[in-house]
Order: sequence, then structure tokens, then C-alpha cells
Amino acid sequence: MKITQDFHIHTHCSCDSANSSIDEIVKGCQAAGIKEFGISDHLHTKFNMPDLEIARKEFLEYGPVPGFHFGIEVTCATQWECEKIAKRDFASCFTCEVNGKPFQTMTPIDGIMYGGPANGSLMIDLTKEDMDRLGIEYVIGGVHKPNYTEQTVPTMIDDYFNQSCFLLNHELVNILAHPWEGLGFWSGYSIVTHDIADYRFDAFSKIPQEYWDELAHLLVSNHKLAELNRCNICNKRGDGIIARTTLEKMAEWREKGVKFTFGSDLHKGGYPLRGESSISECEKILEEYGFTDDDFAQPF
Repeated sequence: MKITQDFHIHTHCSCDSANSSIDEIVKGCQAAGIKEFGISDHLHTKFNMPDLEIARKEFLEYGPVPGFHFGIEVTCATQWECEKIAKRDFASCFTCEVNGKPFQTMTPIDGIMYGGPANGSLMIDLTKEDMDRLGIEYVIGGVHKPNYTEQTVPTMIDDYFNQSCFLLNHELVNILAHPWEGLGFWSGYSIVTHDIADYRFDAFSKIPQEYWDELAHLLVSNHKLAELNRCNICNKRGDGIIARTTLEKMAEWREKGVKFTFGSDLHKGGYPLRGESSISECEKILEEYGFTDDDFAQPF
């Protein structure tokens, strides 16, 4: 198979560690034979909207490029945090205690990480009016943090599942980003200990089969696409359990009629992707699990 699309690329406008310019992305994708591609910077909450407005301005200034699209990656957020951010009432959430250790952040750039009501009402902080105003062509929806639930394997699995179901039922979302990515991280407390020993790799083997089956059902019945994310399928940590589980279960999804997109989730380095996560290596891995060009679709 040949990877000719990449709809998950972050520019230097993204709120995280991304550093690629649009010129680097366009020229790199073209050189790598990527024919359909798009930038998709993060929108955790409206706090990130100014970044998206800059990205849109740069996209338009660069001029039309065949196959080049403007997308967005939204986070499954909560109504509680979005309301606090809209009111700029978030300073009290910057410092707290997490599992007996201090946790501190400076801004709600990633949303409000701690302090909200457990299992609160979910939302994405994006409207159809926002999409029309910014010319957003597609929306990638991802789970990026807990819904203020206890950070244990069983509760995180349930939390991730509920958030994924919400995204797959949302009318604005086209693609489910990197399913279950970060589950092991949030099932432990490495966010405060910075210790890989607190990363619960075993969480991936504990996801109930009925959860995988229900997500596949929602993907097909709601005409959504699942992302085969480079960072998951090439992940060698934890004896490869993240990559192995992702690929095995998505191969099952394929047999149920799920269609996919490919996302490099590029933040740094630009094209060509190198080493063990290069495009050619991704193609080889996907072929080993039976994926072909026909399994991929576009989110428009």
C-alpha cells in the first residue's frame, strides 16, 4: 500500500510544541508523495481560538495548493471548564494537589486539567459558525485528558470510552483521533511523578471487547472515520503493546466496515518523517496487518 494522505499535521500556531511552518509542511508533503493533506491545530477550548485564527490567516496568505486543506483537532472538553474559561475564571485551578503531589500550570492552554466535577457534561468548544468563519473543512475529535475522574485503569477506560462515544455522536466531528492514545499515561500519575514506571501500559490489554465493538458500530453508523495515527502504530514502548493492540483492533474494525484516515500527528521535524516512524515504515506496518489503499477515505 501507499500512504498518500495525512490529515493530522500541526503548525507552529498550535498551542503545544509544534514548530513547522506552512511552507515546510506543503513542500515536505509534496516531496513525500502525500497528495491530500491538511493542517489541524489544537482547539482544546476557546482559549486557543486566537491561535487558530493566525493559522487560518497564514493558510490563506500562502495561497491555494492542490490537495491542501484546513482542518482542526478538537478536544472532548467539559461544559464546566469551557464556562470557566469563557468567564476567565480559572486562576484557582492552576495549583492543586494530585495524588499527594503538587501540580501547577500557568494558563489553561490545554484546558483545565484538574478541579472539575467528575463525569460532567461533555462538549467541544466549537460551533458551526466558528467553522464557517474560519473555513474549517474537517474536524478531528480526540480524547486528551480525563473528565476529572479517578486516575485508575478501570475508571480511565470508562472515561475514554464515554468521551469517544460523545465525539462519534457529535455532528461536527469527522475523524476519531488516535483512539485510546494516552490511556496508559492518564491511568497512572506520571504527569506529576515524571516516572515512566507510573505509565500503565497494561491498561491497553484491559479494554473490554464490547467497547471496541461499540466504537466500531458508531463509526460505521454515523459515517465517521477512524485515524491510524503514526504515533500509535509505531509506538515501541511497553513492549509494543500500544502499537500491537491498536493495529489488531483496527484490523477488526476494518472487517466491520470502518474506514480510516492516516495522521502523522506531526509536531516537530517536518517531512520526510524519519527512522522507525517514517512513511515507508508506516506503510510496511499497515501492510503486515492487511491494510490496503481501499481502506482509506477522505473526511470531506
